[in-house]
Amino acid sequence: MRMRSKTILLSVVIALLFSTQCKKEVIVPDELVGIWETKYPGYTNRDIQITKDTIVFEQGEGYFDFVTYPIVGIDKTVDDTGNTLYVVYYVIPEGLKYEFPIYYSPEKGGTFRFKNRPQIKWTRKKSQP
Repeated sequence: MRMRSKTILLSVVIALLFSTQCKKEVIVPDELVGIWETKYPGYTNRDIQITKDTIVFEQGEGYFDFVTYPIVGIDKTVDDTGNTLYVVYYVIPEGLKYEFPIYYSPEKGGTFRFKNRPQIKWTRKKSQP
């Protein structure tokens, strides 16, 4: 009986270790990858860059720094009117998980709007020659 308990306990420990080591692969859609800009007052020169595995927030004109966070998840939903809501999840150095919810549209090469600030339209930055 004691041997059976040890075997069950060992199986549970191995299963827990295996599940924590297996990370779900995050797939950022190509339509979100790029550098995004807006002309909205207060947000100019504060580009947002989304890569396949990070999100980068520029700090604006006069700053030489930016912040880069790893993307740890992404959700996509489409409502009845055809609006696509992406929620990008990223983690800050302190270990806290944040949400970045945006409504995406494929118009004019791609645009998005913050869920909480829909008046601000972000467009994909054109490549510099």
